[in-house]
Amino acid sequence: MSTAQSLVTWSDEFSLGMPEIDAQHKVLIDLINQVWVAVIRKPDREEAIRILVELEKYTITHFTAEEIFMREITYAAFKDHKDEHEKFVARVAQEKSKILAGQAITLEILQFLKDWLVNHILVSDKEYAAEMKRRSAPASALGKFFRQFWS
Repeated sequence: MSTAQSLVTWSDEFSLGMPEIDAQHKVLIDLINQVWVAVIRKPDREEAIRILVELEKYTITHFTAEEIFMREITYAAFKDHKDEHEKFVARVAQEKSKILAGQAITLEILQFLKDWLVNHILVSDKEYAAEMKRRSAPASALGKFFRQFWS
């Protein structure tokens, strides 16, 4: 997709340093860009619904993967993070219902999708990635020295 057809463009600032999650985030960005193109082209109802259903399904899959990972590392902010996911999925479902009722995809939903995703990756997701990195960071030389006596 060309930059002119992109609402959000992947950049290194979005990277969590977790290749699987980063790849999933790239797919989410691509899906949001598909919604953007759909708004520009003013698609028929079936195409608009198809795009939102795909976005809805993929976000649920992605959020489930993230939530399993966060549970696995016993992430302290898990509940708040999961609540953010649930609000996003509910909003996408609400927009899908509007289209099913005959309304068009709006710029408002695009602004929501873009702002939510960018903020969620740069703030919420970066927090759990930082937590993971802290937990898996190699011990300091002093820590390694003392660990030999406790092992």
